[in-house]
Amino acid sequence: VRRTVIDGVAPPDMVLPASFSTDNQAALDAMFAACRAEPRCRERHGDLHAAWERLLATLPREAGVTQPVTGAAERITIDRDFVLGLVRSALYAPWVAAALPEAIDEAARGRFDALIGLASVVAGGGSRALRLAEGMHFSVICSEDMPRLAAATDRPGADFGPDFAGLYRRVCADWPRGAVPAAFYTIAPTASATLVLSGGADPVTPPRHGEQVARALGPKARHVVVPAAGHGTLALPCMRDVIFRFIDADDDAQALAVD
Repeated sequence: VRRTVIDGVAPPDMVLPASFSTDNQAALDAMFAACRAEPRCRERHGDLHAAWERLLATLPREAGVTQPVTGAAERITIDRDFVLGLVRSALYAPWVAAALPEAIDEAARGRFDALIGLASVVAGGGSRALRLAEGMHFSVICSEDMPRLAAATDRPGADFGPDFAGLYRRVCADWPRGAVPAAFYTIAPTASATLVLSGGADPVTPPRHGEQVARALGPKARHVVVPAAGHGTLALPCMRDVIFRFIDADDDAQALAVD
């Protein structure tokens, strides 16, 4: 392997249900802080965090919504887990999360269409491909992460809490899984120049994980954080040029020095 690029990094010893809560909360809190710091957002939405707390305090509740794929009107019961899942999905992509202040404000007034619509943009509207990906997801997490959940050290987020792990406990109780050797959870130093990429606004693999992996990979690894990027930076036009120069460099030293 001549060059390695890893983007949106999940360390092998990450315990996903636990880290989800910590990292989702950090991304949500950063969104609230960004709205407070931006004059037009602050003027339009006031104390957005207070609106968020009012919204959570009203749940569960029944509400009329528009199904984002079919456009059909429905009445559904909206509970806390559902709303947290919608926000989590929107936070994956900053261009979607930019509309969260408006969507949360609307939801606090009992209008949930915007929040459901934003989440459907990222989640794919329940496509067959997504359902297949969820099966793959549980096969991985039930094998690698859940056996280690009791020993996880991540602190649950104030809003996201420990409840999300309950879904994985229920699914993994019966889901087929493999045996993972202990060596899987260790990271050996890299023999090739490695570029480790993190999005500063990523709600699931934020820079703290990339930093940990780059440190373990050793001196031939370089960690680059794109401050306002979400989950995955390779789609950004400027990053395509960076990756080309990194791979095209004559030697490892030049690759790791790419601007």
